[in-house]
Amino acid sequence: MSQIIVVGGAPGSGKTTVTRLLHKKYESVMIDLGWLRMFHLDPEWKRQSEQEEGMAFENLIFIVRNYVKHGYTHIFVNDLLDHRIQQIPSLFNSNQFMIVTITVNDVVEHKKRVLNPERDSGYRDYEKAIAWNKAIGERPLVENEVLIDSSNQSAEETAKQIQDLIDKRINQVR
Repeated sequence: MSQIIVVGGAPGSGKTTVTRLLHKKYESVMIDLGWLRMFHLDPEWKRQSEQEEGMAFENLIFIVRNYVKHGYTHIFVNDLLDHRIQQIPSLFNSNQFMIVTITVNDVVEHKKRVLNPERDSGYRDYEKAIAWNKAIGERPLVENEVLIDSSNQSAEETAKQIQDLIDKRINQVR
């Protein structure tokens, strides 16, 4: 059975790094919506629009459904805007997906991560990232969503925590 694991969070939360670790561990599919948006946006995030983001999201859903159709076991998806995370339950059966949203509840740590020049992303608006993170923490969880605070742990520790959740969920679904 296919498991879609959506890893969400504000910029700087570690979602891409953690998803890459899980992708390697499970030798699985990893789809980064940021990569799909690169067809339309430049790496510095200067030309984003709702239309191109919507098109990228539609493409993502098509791709994920195609991997499910072909029986891939683990399908990791990351870099979605939070309102897209909230749409996932209406797009897939509840036993097909889980959402892990990574937060950074330490504001100083979050700012440091967003401004880190070694980040893959060109996103550097730490004030917006902190506000995004706060909004995530204040909204109700959606179906099959778990929050993990990565403030005081390494990417490897966060990935291990998610791996444990994935393994537990697989055992529950069987």
